[in-house]
Amino acid sequence: MKKIHERILEINEKQSSAYVNDESARQRHWAKHTTFFACIKCMDGRVHFPNMTLTPIGIVKPFRAIGGKFDVFWPSFLGRMRHWVEAAIHQGSRSCVFVSYHYSGSDPHLGCAGWKYDTAAARAHAEKLRDDLRFVFGEQLTAIVAGIETDCDVLTLHGPGGDVSGASLKGKSEEEMRMEIKKCFPMVTDDVLRDLVPFMKGNASHVSGFDTCARTSAEKDHDERIVAVGQGFDWLVTGNSNLALIINDSDPNLQESVKVAASLIVKNLARAMNDEATLFTNVPYTEPGLDYRQAIARTKSLNAFIKKVVGDAYPELSASGCLHTLATVMFEPSKKIEVVGEE
Repeated sequence: MKKIHERILEINEKQSSAYVNDESARQRHWAKHTTFFACIKCMDGRVHFPNMTLTPIGIVKPFRAIGGKFDVFWPSFLGRMRHWVEAAIHQGSRSCVFVSYHYSGSDPHLGCAGWKYDTAAARAHAEKLRDDLRFVFGEQLTAIVAGIETDCDVLTLHGPGGDVSGASLKGKSEEEMRMEIKKCFPMVTDDVLRDLVPFMKGNASHVSGFDTCARTSAEKDHDERIVAVGQGFDWLVTGNSNLALIINDSDPNLQESVKVAASLIVKNLARAMNDEATLFTNVPYTEPGLDYRQAIARTKSLNAFIKKVVGDAYPELSASGCLHTLATVMFEPSKKIEVVGEE
């Protein structure tokens, strides 16, 4: 087994155990905070909502694509969003989605490669997607544009009344935080407003750590070794690691997204002699039988597809002997993966 595969499996073993152990924390959170939350974000491994908000994996549903370039004309994406919103409705809850973009405060070229480091264009897209989602789902869905500064993981929410960030909330009480958020989002209902506070409180605490322990230039840059395609990858990003480029398989332009991710892998390997990289696919399932077999078929076919895309675009990488493949399925309730194919 290749060492990058071993690392993936070790991370999953540790994180799946942590996920199960965190079930009581999630239940306590949902007992007090009933709003359903999701985050639309880039494939960039540096963008990891649980880390930057100090919240358990599973509280926020992730949607990842290159540059966060989702659009409402994507049938699979809109279908998954609708399923998620309707699940909230059936439980008598509201839903809130963070439509995010990311950038570096120290160097534009440490920002979003998916947008060719054009932060203004990335934010403009996020604002349009926010408006489109509001139109589709109406008052049931609160959509908020969120900027993520990846040098220090600062989360900034952009509202009609101004901006509020974890950095600006350091040292404030929960009630003071709620009031600051309210100023920026006067139209947000009281229940959603209440449920936003834990994320901003967690981010304020998280970014405080960078006051005394700043990231190095290497830690701020891309250093991924995995192209992860499919769903259910949040467990793969731990601490400040920058291991994987994650792409949701609902992307209708999946081939181009995989090519961009592979281009970053090529650059990263050029800086590290004798290192390896992996094309990793994962598909979740919740029940044995048809659901399980369908997940196996999808992950194997998806893996073959991205292997061909990368091979056609970067034949030298494919022939180098340092690029491997791993196909898995994941049991959703435990986040535990099972290897069903590897090279």
